[in-house]
Amino acid sequence: MKNFLGIVGGLGPLASSYFYELITTNTEATKDQDHINMVLLSHATIADRTAYILGKSKDNPYPDLKNDVKTLEKMGADLIAIPCNTACYFWKDLQQEVNIPILNLIEETVKYLKNNNMDNVLILATTGTIESHLYQDACKKYDISYQILNDKDQEGIMHIIFENVKKGQDIDLDIWNNIINNSNCNYFILGCTELSILKKALKLPDNFIDPLEIETEIILKHYGKKSLKK
Repeated sequence: MKNFLGIVGGLGPLASSYFYELITTNTEATKDQDHINMVLLSHATIADRTAYILGKSKDNPYPDLKNDVKTLEKMGADLIAIPCNTACYFWKDLQQEVNIPILNLIEETVKYLKNNNMDNVLILATTGTIESHLYQDACKKYDISYQILNDKDQEGIMHIIFENVKKGQDIDLDIWNNIINNSNCNYFILGCTELSILKKALKLPDNFIDPLEIETEIILKHYGKKSLKK
């Protein structure tokens, strides 16, 4: 099998499963053969990205990420997706390891905001993503005004990501609603793939911007597929 989508998954596993579901359910198809060929490499044991970026762990996820993208290239992938916002911290170095494009979840998300005249956004993401300024720098690049959470609310988002979604627990709606209701932003970036899952689970409106949805549309276009998304 050649010219397929390679996915470095497991970051985390539920988000990777949801990403596969998004691609499949949004593809206009009447039979199996109308869908995209994909290889999902669910590497759940890759070291925690946030812990490494924040200096709380010396276990560097980069060597495993490098091996995974190179493996997918050798298998015949012509495009790679990594459904993990925090992993974009390693994107530049990873892209130099292979000769096929690796989608940058954060870059594509902020470009989407710019192209659709969306401004005044609240960045909801892991502390690793926030501390590395990945979304902030992209917003500055495209001249989009943004806000980040205060320390207390950032702890709340981390609780939802790591203690609720990653552990398969119910979402603490009190924490979630407090964060959202106290914001004066027009749009919310669901800047962690665990938060992407909340858009479906909580039936969030369209001003909650899901990077996985954006990347899905890019992938469908790359492979010449029509999207069912309205």
